[in-house]
Amino acid sequence: MSSEVVVSVKNLTKRFGQQVVFENVSLDVRKSEVVAIVGPSGAGKSTFIRCINRLHPFNEGTLRVLDHQLSAGEALPPRPVLSDIRTRVGMVFQTFNLFPHLSVLDNVTLAPMEVKKMPRKQAVEQGKQLLDMVGMLEHANKYPKRLSGGQQQRVAIARALAMDPEIMLFDEPTSMLDPELVGEVLQAIQRLAKRGMTMILVTHEMQFAKEVADTVVIMADHTIVEKGPARKVLESPKTERARVFLKRVLNPVYDASDDNIGVFAAGGGDN
Repeated sequence: MSSEVVVSVKNLTKRFGQQVVFENVSLDVRKSEVVAIVGPSGAGKSTFIRCINRLHPFNEGTLRVLDHQLSAGEALPPRPVLSDIRTRVGMVFQTFNLFPHLSVLDNVTLAPMEVKKMPRKQAVEQGKQLLDMVGMLEHANKYPKRLSGGQQQRVAIARALAMDPEIMLFDEPTSMLDPELVGEVLQAIQRLAKRGMTMILVTHEMQFAKEVADTVVIMADHTIVEKGPARKVLESPKTERARVFLKRVLNPVYDASDDNIGVFAAGGGDN
């Protein structure tokens, strides 16, 4: 992991109207670092990473992504800045967002050809390599409606990688998958980590976070309640809020009467 900070978040606050989604969130992400963000539903995890590539504006604080400083407020950055961020920061969503009228291979080759003006032959060769990496090469000529959810998600990962991004954002990439397909997607992400890809991953896969992430961030009550080295945070959390969250996640039969903190659960349905 490099010492170069590629994403710097300082006291970020996001509101929808009067509703606070998260507030005073600070986080530095270094080149080649894998950061896993975990926490209960409604903590603002998904909204937070959407602010990083400016899919959502933020209300207060500062945010630097690569060499671009983003300002608080509703106004979009200048088009060249926004285009550069979206090109260099790839994102994989909970839902797959594939183009239904295009084949799997065409979904993966479209952006490199249209945005980066890559020759079709080169884009096709790259697309097939990426589809092979995520176990989808044999489905290259199929259309999304003929694929399972897990297959569509793997195509979505290949499509994001086709732009050769410097940073990858994953928003619960396994939440829509059948259990038997989760491992295949996580293996693809793990291979990216080994290649040195900088990644910020919202996930409910705790064991995966512990094994693959350098840093784990726990978001709850609309802010970061704990962050640090993955194993240290997940095995020996310092804060009571983090301890209670992890106990509930790792012990499904946890009795809420053990404490006075309200009921919450990990994963899915995040703001």
